[in-house]
Amino acid sequence: MNRLDLLRHDIAGIHAFLSEFGPCGNGEPRSAGLSHSGELVLLRNFPLPDGFRPDYIDVLLVVADYPGRPPVGLYVLNRNNAALLQWLGQIFNMFRDAAHYEAPPIRGYTWICYHYANDVWHFNAERPAAGDNLRKFLMSFFTICERDRR
Repeated sequence: MNRLDLLRHDIAGIHAFLSEFGPCGNGEPRSAGLSHSGELVLLRNFPLPDGFRPDYIDVLLVVADYPGRPPVGLYVLNRNNAALLQWLGQIFNMFRDAAHYEAPPIRGYTWICYHYANDVWHFNAERPAAGDNLRKFLMSFFTICERDRR
């Protein structure tokens, strides 16, 4: 499979993960898609654990180096969610309209410093579900939010 086919396969796994959650509080569907350039994965209404208000966020992943490297952190859309971003800021280092560690700043987004599996990434192109992948990256982020919510 080529890079875009691998990304599409990985996005199908993200859809399966998103479908495991109940309806979003805003009444809109949860979704994941690839940008036209193939360098961004856009997630609408990504679930957050119980206790977060709201319990969903819009997330952007930069996947320009996929599948060789995991995304360098993730980005949350700056929307009237200051309290939610403050809460996430108790768990992660975050930078509004800025980024670090080779991650590009994206205007309108807050970059969350999230390192997947201690920066170890073993993507298996022959069996993408067997190795590290974007679904596991997002599941790990969700798990840390769940474990460390205050």
